[in-house]
Amino acid sequence: MVSPSTAARRAVDGVRATAEAIRAVAPHRFRVAIRAMFSMTLPLAIGAATGHPAWGALASMGGFAGFYAPDAPYRYRARLVAGIGAGLTAGVLLGGLSSSQGWLAPLVAGAVAAVASLACQAAEVPLPREYLIVLATLAATGIPVGPREAVWNAGLTATGAVIGWLVTMSPVLGRARAPERRAVRAALAAVASLLASAGRSDPRAARHAAVTAVRRARRVVMQGALPADHRLTRTVMATEALLEAALQVEASTRLDPGWAMGVRALCPAVGRAPVPDDPLPDSGDPVLREAVLRVRAALARSAPTAPGDEPVGLPDWPGFLPQLRAAVRRHSVVVPAAVRLGVAVAAGAGLGRALGLDHSYWVGLTASAVLLATNSAGTVRRSVHRVAGTVAGVALTYALFGWHPPLAVIVAGVAFIQFASEMVITASYGLAVVGITVLALVLFHLGAPGADLGDALSSRLADTLVGTLLALILRAVLWPRATAARLPQVQARTLRSVSRVLHATWTGDGTRRRVADERRRLQSDLVTLRAVHTDALADDRSASPDTDLRWPVTVGIEELAFLALSYPKARPAPAADLALRVEQRLEELASAVGGDGPAPAAGALEVPGYPRATAALASLSTAVAHASTPPDRAVSTNS
Repeated sequence: MVSPSTAARRAVDGVRATAEAIRAVAPHRFRVAIRAMFSMTLPLAIGAATGHPAWGALASMGGFAGFYAPDAPYRYRARLVAGIGAGLTAGVLLGGLSSSQGWLAPLVAGAVAAVASLACQAAEVPLPREYLIVLATLAATGIPVGPREAVWNAGLTATGAVIGWLVTMSPVLGRARAPERRAVRAALAAVASLLASAGRSDPRAARHAAVTAVRRARRVVMQGALPADHRLTRTVMATEALLEAALQVEASTRLDPGWAMGVRALCPAVGRAPVPDDPLPDSGDPVLREAVLRVRAALARSAPTAPGDEPVGLPDWPGFLPQLRAAVRRHSVVVPAAVRLGVAVAAGAGLGRALGLDHSYWVGLTASAVLLATNSAGTVRRSVHRVAGTVAGVALTYALFGWHPPLAVIVAGVAFIQFASEMVITASYGLAVVGITVLALVLFHLGAPGADLGDALSSRLADTLVGTLLALILRAVLWPRATAARLPQVQARTLRSVSRVLHATWTGDGTRRRVADERRRLQSDLVTLRAVHTDALADDRSASPDTDLRWPVTVGIEELAFLALSYPKARPAPAADLALRVEQRLEELASAVGGDGPAPAAGALEVPGYPRATAALASLSTAVAHASTPPDRAVSTNS
């Protein structure tokens, strides 16, 4: 039993950790919060100023479009925010048209939620993802109107979306390439941290962070559609080479701190600062030295450092349809997640109606918010935060607006609460829910001025509890093994990516572009592999008992992948027959991991001259054999 003093100390530590997290993200979140505040508040303020606060409340739902892609390049952001605005408008239109059709409304809301979820996951839209589209759709179903009014409300939503688009695009006038520069700086800082960790700590976390940051920088520059000879494009490509050189450093090698400091000193030069030319440490791999100098040359807009080293550019960013096809392929977890969300929204809104709740659509809204978590543990945590935040938000709403303040005070309060919610949402979802609850209740009150605010407050509490319980049940019932079932295929796909990288590197027909593309594909597969396995481990382990056994497999695959990504260009390839045996062993391991074949026979494959690759292959083979052994057989063997 935990003593009161221990509980109090833990609570204080939790508050202190949350405060530190908020302070850490504040410099970045400030500009995001400002844009979100104006995106939502401007339509509301215009409606209030013209004597139509209800219209302003409807238009402010279109302003939600301005919340999306705050760190994306403006070229990509323009398309994405316009698409979100179209989704919000369509949701309000369909919700309004079905609002007077009885039980059809929950079905329409569920269908919109499923389609929006599928589209947002395919396009890799970050949070709040489809949630705000679901909110707008459900809110429209909660106010019965005729067809003409439904079209009018959709027009107001579209107007608000235009305002949100203009707000989020406004910084392009002065800082057109700021998102790309921030991403490239973050990539260089992550590689510097990787170099600093060499020989001092377990390198796995630093390697994964560096691969993720470089991948994100590349994607951001691709989204910005920068030409091959652009300074930022060349810097990203040089940073890719720097990452490969950093991955070559063995975990036991203790680098001179000057290498990490030299790379970190390049971060300001991504902006307008001069490129440093301080001498690099005398110790270290020549490949690492060449990579750092290449980044310096790219930042300084220097000519290519060697013949044949002209920039070849980055691939074009894929359109939505290729992303959608990739998202719905076999073993994808996107489709089950989208269908689960659609069922939750439809069931929640329908259950609320069946129970006679005054604001039945809030049940479906709560369920959709909770199910945004990618695993069962996250769902439970999000449920607790949702309930606690809603209770606090209802109390705060009553304290702030229960005395019926003037409309100008309400608008100002909405602006402040929206700003505060955006400032804390990445550090504490529970605190953000407090503000979100206040905003939802105030917008409802303005959109339906005849409704009693006190009734809405009590309904919000009941609907949140019912929606949270529904979400937990559906998460446990609908495809609970979706992520765990996908894990073997993701592991097999990553192993085959490793094989393709090695084949492109070792064979003479591997062009520079092909090698680079295969390495980029492997980086993406690595990021996906870690995310999927993390979610599988966080899910109920009774539903996926072999997930723990597969963790050493993931670690072994990552080790081989990092070796493949760091293979030196100047290093001679192994003999053709040896290279073929390595590729065959990788295919055997991939087939065994994916469940398409037996585990390879015992015995390590010796790769003379490649001790790290030999050790990694042996470790992975052992892990695959262990993971392929049924648990009952493993127990009897060990006993």
